[in-house]
Amino acid sequence: MSNTLINSNQNSALVSTLLESDNAIVNPFVYNEKNIVPPHSVQIVSIPPLNTSNLVVNGTVDFDVAKQGVLRRAFLDCIFTKNADADQSVYTGFLHMFKEIELLSSGRRISLLTTEGILSKISDMDGQARQSYRNALAMGETSLPGSSSTRQYRVVLPLDFFFNENAKYSLITNFLEPLRVRVKWGDGGVHSKANTGTKAPTITQCNLMCEYRELPNNFTDSLIEENYGDGMLTQLISQMTYETPKTFTMPSSSETTVEREVEVELKENGAVKALYIQAFVHHDQFSSGASAGIQAADRPLFIKNVKFEAGGQVIYDVPGEYLKYWGRGCNDKNKYYASGAAPSADADSIDNIGNVLKIDFGLDRENTTNVISFRELSNPKLTLTMLREEVSASGHGHNLTGLRGKTATVQVCYETAQLMTTQSSTGRVNLSLSN
Repeated sequence: MSNTLINSNQNSALVSTLLESDNAIVNPFVYNEKNIVPPHSVQIVSIPPLNTSNLVVNGTVDFDVAKQGVLRRAFLDCIFTKNADADQSVYTGFLHMFKEIELLSSGRRISLLTTEGILSKISDMDGQARQSYRNALAMGETSLPGSSSTRQYRVVLPLDFFFNENAKYSLITNFLEPLRVRVKWGDGGVHSKANTGTKAPTITQCNLMCEYRELPNNFTDSLIEENYGDGMLTQLISQMTYETPKTFTMPSSSETTVEREVEVELKENGAVKALYIQAFVHHDQFSSGASAGIQAADRPLFIKNVKFEAGGQVIYDVPGEYLKYWGRGCNDKNKYYASGAAPSADADSIDNIGNVLKIDFGLDRENTTNVISFRELSNPKLTLTMLREEVSASGHGHNLTGLRGKTATVQVCYETAQLMTTQSSTGRVNLSLSN
């Protein structure tokens, strides 16, 4: 039976040209099974800290990663107990309780996540995943149960190191030198008593939860042979590095229409995939527990304009809204993998995660689609124009009166590409080429 549509296509020059592109033509009706993963075991192992006495604010705890197969993902499983006198919290919840998290191999640092690095990672998530972080960290719960009331909060935080990004980066713990995770705690100023002072929560528990995948012996043997059989495995991984923080003073009560300009020299020498930019007033500026300040502390501030220059050339000079809403582009049909937009005005005011801006040099979120060698750039710098305070007919403002005259911090985080090498004879892991 003749088909009208097929007959019509046979007279099309465009269709004929497309059909000649043999390498691009795919018949979706041909049955095939690709990338079947060998059936294997899955196990979550909870690892207690080596030094439980250091489960205190400003303390440091270590976890030795068990050699139990392929480490696919890792989490911190924490319980924080509210001080009986605490009645208010910063909008970012327990985020600032995690000052630094390190991945170590035989004492050498392989990867580092700071508070700002964690927030940068969260800002890259889509709306649903970002909400999961909000819920997990108790963000937005500014009013706590009153005096003499204690309460426990369970915080399960993903450790968004490079091996969490894709199965191909998973760590084969049975083969590698010993791995360790180190957590440095914050100062506990995330909770306070109104107009009185800090009332730090107690760190009641913190365990390292590891998700292991164990393959049948023959597949494990072939995996090790394929990865390490040639003497050394070299992997291109993504790492977070950090610029020296830059401080500035927020405008005073007589400067409500002032828009501060902050210049940040970019001293990174690596191959940079993206820049994350955030400005905030740390909660340590409100040790007195002033409510208006605590509710504005630790939340990324509005940045009105971003200028990126290098070698005397202006590369970016864009409004903050451009980077906030449209800066995270990708190649799929949705065009953008994340956005600073929130499902509601209330959600956006919880933590201002959308105010973490990103200059993305790549084409997509996945893999390495571009890098810029910052070592070869001459005098790279950012100039940030901060949004003013006053909201009036003459202009928009943030209206955060509690921040007047306080010291604010600009933190630039770099996402860089680095080569990680693993020696086949010893399982020794090293960071090698970074530019």
